[in-house]
Amino acid sequence: MSESHNSIESWMVTYLADLLDVPADEVSRTMPFESFGLDSAAIVVMTSDLAKWVGMDLKSDLFFKYPDIKSVSEYLAATQLKRAG
Repeated sequence: MSESHNSIESWMVTYLADLLDVPADEVSRTMPFESFGLDSAAIVVMTSDLAKWVGMDLKSDLFFKYPDIKSVSEYLAATQLKRAG
């Protein structure tokens, strides 16, 4: 796992924990986003906030194509490596 992957995962866990008002250790990296009870508006805001944080344009279907924190962070870390390399 790359440092970028870990950073993205940590950001997403903290973001969801704050949003859901739960301890970060209760946010599973492999639990589908739909299990958190997020509505489409929350997903849109989270996508926008994540895009700003990683400095990339992200498609609105990101959390549907990659349904959990682990898969999103792996995708974004790999995309960052491709852009850097």
